[in-house]
Amino acid sequence: MAKPTTVTPQDVEVQTFPTTPPEDIPNTTETSAEPTSERDEFASPEYLDPNARLPKIQALRGTTPKLCGYFVPAHQMAKAGWIDFDSSKLITYTFESSGEEEQGILISNPRMLVCPRTPCLAYDKEASKTANQPVIIGVYTSEHKDDDNIGNTQYFEVILLDDKNQPLHQVPLSYRASGANQATFSSEWQQFIDEMTACHAITNGIAARGKDARFKSLCVFVFKTAREQVGKKQKSFACRVVSHDKPTLENWRNYFVGFDRSMKHLVWENLQPTLPLMIPGVSSSPQLLGNKLSRI
Repeated sequence: MAKPTTVTPQDVEVQTFPTTPPEDIPNTTETSAEPTSERDEFASPEYLDPNARLPKIQALRGTTPKLCGYFVPAHQMAKAGWIDFDSSKLITYTFESSGEEEQGILISNPRMLVCPRTPCLAYDKEASKTANQPVIIGVYTSEHKDDDNIGNTQYFEVILLDDKNQPLHQVPLSYRASGANQATFSSEWQQFIDEMTACHAITNGIAARGKDARFKSLCVFVFKTAREQVGKKQKSFACRVVSHDKPTLENWRNYFVGFDRSMKHLVWENLQPTLPLMIPGVSSSPQLLGNKLSRI
């Protein structure tokens, strides 16, 4: 078994751009993502703060079905550079565990561009409680499934879109999915990617072979959430991803932003889909981790 790695939740929300952060997105229906002039020397990656953290989004089960969904706190919205901030859309969410209240936006049925940053990881639940932070064991496998003390978690970077497939914010959001939320999110997303791959292949008369992360990051994942009970012995509510929009040969292009040159530039520059997955605790694979291991 790999040596457990202690992970601070806040430390996961990191800035992962090895290149220049996204240009400001004008508040219009047409996004101009490409720079309008030559970048100066301070746009170089060498000036990026290696310890900077991405704003975060989290899946919340809520105390009622209406409060189940994806929540971005107001201060995280500001950090993300929310493009069309409307205070009337904010809600006050009360966290069950602490009783603390926080204002933010809750999205039950997101439109999302997705880029995984890790495989599904296994963490020690008891050790995590003691440490008050996730204690990562390694990659989650079928051997962990029957161990009640081992949980599953995975890290993603995402971009939320409006109904016209335009970004809602300028900086990507870091998203940690765990338990039933991770299992249902990753399953529905993979089904969606397979459907998009098939539609693209049939349209182009090619074999439906798996696409790489660049193609996947350009696919608009539209899904629904629900507050449902999960668990074998001790049941509890979770925010589950229960369905997604299924692309067809007639409409699959509506779920793909790659044909918009400026949008493709924005997505690839921000999500950096060509970066390899990170595996915390695998010190023998520095090429997989780069400078990120110290920030997870």
